[in-house]
Amino acid sequence: MQNRKYDMIVNFVTVFAVTLFFSCQSEKKGDNYLTAKEAPIAEAFEVNLKYTDSGRLTAVLKTPKVLDFTNKSFGYHEFPEGIVLDIIDKEGKVSVVTSDYAISYQSTGLIDMRGNVDILTADSTHLQAQQLYWDQNINWVFTDHPYKSYLPDGAINEADGFDANQDFTILNSRINDGVMVVDE
Repeated sequence: MQNRKYDMIVNFVTVFAVTLFFSCQSEKKGDNYLTAKEAPIAEAFEVNLKYTDSGRLTAVLKTPKVLDFTNKSFGYHEFPEGIVLDIIDKEGKVSVVTSDYAISYQSTGLIDMRGNVDILTADSTHLQAQQLYWDQNINWVFTDHPYKSYLPDGAINEADGFDANQDFTILNSRINDGVMVVDE
């Protein structure tokens, strides 16, 4: 009888160990879960972040969701549901940037905005693109994708890419097509 109990316990332990082993197997292709290396270290919802410089409000970032991946070797913040960014100049004039998705790389200061990128500058210049990069370190905006701009004087410009300072006082546009308003 003692041997039989021993055999039952050994069988139970064996079945338990085998079950535990198979349930803890590594990720297989097609599984839809994140490993610790892929998961964000933090998530934030309904963010309304204000940036200041020397006590002056310079920008306001609004987004429904931010994922913090700064634990990666090339850390970044991801905005999977898009952004609305108000940029406020020294005179208090506001330019508004929106996009469906954005990612901000911490070490380079580069922000990659994608999907219905829309900029409305303080002087009423309106620019639309599918992708746009903003280098915060040198205050430069650029894209290699087609874009369309509407200027306050009624001029319309379509082109295959541009680079500009963030105030758009310097603009280098490539392969242009558009409508220009000329005073007679």
